[in-house]
Amino acid sequence: MTLLVASARSADAQRTGDIRGRISSSSGAVIGARVAIETPPRVASADDRGAYTLRSLPVGHYEVLVTALGYKPARRGVDVTASQATTLDVSLEQGSLMLSSVITTATRTPTEASKVATTVNVLTPYQIRTSPARESQDLLREIPGVELPRTSSLVGGTAQIVSIRGVDEGRTAVLFDGFPINDAWGEWIDWGRVPKGMLDRVEVIEGGTSSLYGNGAMGGVISFFSRPLAPGAVEMMVEGGSRDIRHGYVSAGVPIYGAFAANVSGDYLQGGGYNLIDPTSRGAVDVASGIIQRNAYARLNYAPSARFSAFVAGHKFGDNRNTGTPLSYQTRDQGDIDLGLDFGSYASGLLSVRAWDGKQDEHQRSTAIRAGGRAAEDSSIVANVPSHDWGASAMWTRSGLIGLESFSLGGDYRHMQGNFDEVDFNTAGCPAAGTCGAVARTILSGGDQALSGVFAQAIAAPIAPLRVELSARVDQWNNDNGHSIDAASGAQNYQDRSKTSFSPRLGMRYALLSNLSFHGAVYRAFRAPNLAELYKKQITSTTVTIPNPNLAPETAFGREIGADWQPASWVQVKGTYYVADYRDFNVPTAIAAGSPGCGTATNCRQRLNVNASRSTGAEGYLALRPIAQLFVSGSVNYDDARQQSGIAAGATTKPHINRVPSPKQTVRATYSSASYGDWTAIWRHEGHTTTLQGVWLEPFSVLDANVQRELLPGFTGFVSVENITNTAYQVNLTAASNGIASLGLPRTFRVGLRVERW
Repeated sequence: MTLLVASARSADAQRTGDIRGRISSSSGAVIGARVAIETPPRVASADDRGAYTLRSLPVGHYEVLVTALGYKPARRGVDVTASQATTLDVSLEQGSLMLSSVITTATRTPTEASKVATTVNVLTPYQIRTSPARESQDLLREIPGVELPRTSSLVGGTAQIVSIRGVDEGRTAVLFDGFPINDAWGEWIDWGRVPKGMLDRVEVIEGGTSSLYGNGAMGGVISFFSRPLAPGAVEMMVEGGSRDIRHGYVSAGVPIYGAFAANVSGDYLQGGGYNLIDPTSRGAVDVASGIIQRNAYARLNYAPSARFSAFVAGHKFGDNRNTGTPLSYQTRDQGDIDLGLDFGSYASGLLSVRAWDGKQDEHQRSTAIRAGGRAAEDSSIVANVPSHDWGASAMWTRSGLIGLESFSLGGDYRHMQGNFDEVDFNTAGCPAAGTCGAVARTILSGGDQALSGVFAQAIAAPIAPLRVELSARVDQWNNDNGHSIDAASGAQNYQDRSKTSFSPRLGMRYALLSNLSFHGAVYRAFRAPNLAELYKKQITSTTVTIPNPNLAPETAFGREIGADWQPASWVQVKGTYYVADYRDFNVPTAIAAGSPGCGTATNCRQRLNVNASRSTGAEGYLALRPIAQLFVSGSVNYDDARQQSGIAAGATTKPHINRVPSPKQTVRATYSSASYGDWTAIWRHEGHTTTLQGVWLEPFSVLDANVQRELLPGFTGFVSVENITNTAYQVNLTAASNGIASLGLPRTFRVGLRVERW
């Protein structure tokens, strides 16, 4: 057996070779430069000496792409020879300080970020690695246009929200390696499914992108990309810190035979929770939140040449947490299988196919705090939420077709099924009442939804300074098998529904000068109501919320204009002004008692397409590199999102859309050197915002920092501190006057070691 394994490895070595070299500029080594080839997927980061290695490549010709902040992307052709290491040194030229990478999300094809006709933000591998953030969600807080709950997703519930430009929750598409991670039931996101350690880069496209991505992309798209590891490459990380934080991560590239290789990853995270309730309001029922997250990921790759690659991947994820009281909890268990293949090249036509199948089981228990202080609680609801999500997509792209820069055709299909199985308990008069804790009602509600769409995109440069992007998409969705089984009122089945939507987009970018360009876009986007909005029936002690299977889609009409100016190699500014009108937002609305489905409840609600809103805002960015070792960036977003319909009689101003902060500001500074390591500080400010119920929260500012240094070749130590000043800032408030406040993440230290072999 040993002889067979040795023979297989020897055969692999004879068919493959490596690419090695150094990335530099006129100022010396470019630390953290990203070096990559597309097929087979290989990525490496330049170390403190600028050195990199791309391992185990099949014999053939490859195009190597090198990107780094502050430098122009560089493409170099190289031939790989069997059993040898080919040397490729690359000297980078000064370039964009903000958009120097090549992205794929904005146009679904590889494009230099500085050329696309939309607002783009990219977090590079180096920015991710030097960030003080513990998790993927907190990485996004650097981008002012992205609106997240004030609290970290490591405390509170498993289901999290995100929005862009005031569009509100559930209206931003979130992808991991091109696969959707918004869940099938309510479009919620559990950010733990995307461990920070796995990430290669993050791309954020702001503004409606339904013309390419269809449902849910009204606000934009957030794309996470994992880092592929070559056979023989290994990365490990361990860290510990405040409040018993324990976190470990390991990832490896495993050679198998010939063109077969695998990537395996594991991530375990525990601890770091805290008591969210303001100390002045705490009672015996309030305890520290707790969390355990587990990720196991394996991907089998087959890449015999630069023109063909395929993979199959499996992912298991678990999230168990208590949410701040002894009885409350939420858990999620997810299993996914993903498949994909790429055949051809952009010059002759590239076909990309993806498919996925995922199942999720969510369990949650909510409680009611007894009257007379926060001394005790009673279980009020226990719910199980199983869901199933599967689908596929295909896209064909060719460059140079009939004079176009690129032309793409594609389509996708997604089927989602879910149920909300709820048991309600009586909490009135507890603990004295004889019915305290008795089952008051059981409800099972749910259904199916299938979405399908086809799209086309043409990108042209009719004259040298001008680039035009035109895309359009037609979508259809079917809502089927809707039902609710209520122990009190009986079973009800809902009529199947089918609807369509058309989403066009036109974007243009014009380079007036070599260092000054303008861009603009106009688009229409949409969002179909999700399963929870269509079919969920829920009962509380005071209110009944009944389903509405007749909900219409929400739509957006947006436009934006922006500029990008780099007057010198060491300074760059850009900005965007945008307006988006949203129609038919569905919101829970009080309806007349006695309406069908309300029963005897005096407070009855149903989601209705009643709200129109307008989001008007602007973003500004500034980047400075006064010396080669120091990079400073600042950004600000002001978003005035206001309701345009359903305004109360006598109101003198249009109400703000809840949970849209204004303004948001970020400043990041990183100093890097081979001698002193990497020192990063991030200051964030968030202005006034409101809770879901419309209660105003005060502004706050926090400062985070990270220091890391290579101790030995391949061994890097780091220290991260979040909320250095231990600012007590509000993340929730139950009432404007004398309400109970929940507070954000307190000062948190983490110390760790990262080991790498590329």
